[in-house]
Order: sequence, then C-alpha cells, then structure tokens
Amino acid sequence: MNELILNNLNLVHFVIKKMNIKIGNDFDYDDLYQVGVIGLIYASKNYDENKHITFSTFSFVCIKNEILKFIYKGSYNDSLQVEICDDVVLEDTIRDENVNIEEEIIFNENNQELHYILDNYLNEKERKIIKMLYGIDSKVYKQNEISEILNIPQYKVSRIKIRLLKRIKDCINNQKF
Repeated sequence: MNELILNNLNLVHFVIKKMNIKIGNDFDYDDLYQVGVIGLIYASKNYDENKHITFSTFSFVCIKNEILKFIYKGSYNDSLQVEICDDVVLEDTIRDENVNIEEEIIFNENNQELHYILDNYLNEKERKIIKMLYGIDSKVYKQNEISEILNIPQYKVSRIKIRLLKRIKDCINNQKF
C-alpha cells in the first residue's frame, strides 16, 4: 500500500492543477497537496481491482473529493458563492453525497467506454435521462426537473435511473463495448 501511495503522489499535483484552483490569497498549495494525499491514502485503502476501474481513475476522484471537502469546510462555510476559479463557484463543485464514487467514475465525461455504451445500448430517452442526471454534455438536472422536462412522474425517473445504472455497470463489467 505504501508503494502504491508513493508511486502516485504526482497524481495529487495533477488533480490540483486540473481543478484550476486559485492559489495564493484563497488557498495554500501545500494545504491542498496534503489534503490530496489524504484522498490518495483513502483510495489506496478502498481500491478494489475487481471493479474494473484503474487505480489512477479511482484515486483521481478520491483526491478531488477530499480537496473539495476541504474547500467546503474551510473558511468558506458562510458562503457557497465563493469563486474558486474562472466562473466556477464553490456551490458548483460540491459532491452530491447521493452519488457514490463508482458512479462518479462511470459518468466521467471523458470516459470513452461510457459514451460507447450510451450510444449503443440505450435508447434516446434513456440516454437523455442519464446525460441530464450526470451532467454529460449538459448541466446536471435533479430528478424532479427531468420529470418536468420529459413529462413523466419523478418516481419513474428514479426507477429508470436505477435500471440504467445496473445496465451500464453490467456492460462495463462484461466489457460489452
């Protein structure tokens, strides 16, 4: 485990750079790095190679979430409207606790496998719901907003989500792409 952490310390720097956080008056880079390392340690303890997700992908999400929690719980508890980088406010980056890390990884918009599955294994309505739920190619919508847009009951959106997540995970686990 220690070797896994040591071999992936550069990933913490990469995540901080990728997040494009304003360093200086707002945040100290060393603090962000230390918090990122905590996320890396969490990833090394909770990584399951049987989930068909690379360690770097899993740890990227863990590091990012740890940093976001730090920013959220830091000196900015009073306001979620604090700008953390160009045109992005803190409220826009808070992780939805209802989404588990595995789902977050699956719905990473850079995931080519996901786009292949969406295009080849879901119909247009299912694809639209998943994209709206997870902000793929659009903003993230809440289930009640999706139900209004698509004119279907909210409970159906929830059921469709559960069914589609299972289907997508099955496709990834069975490598149907």
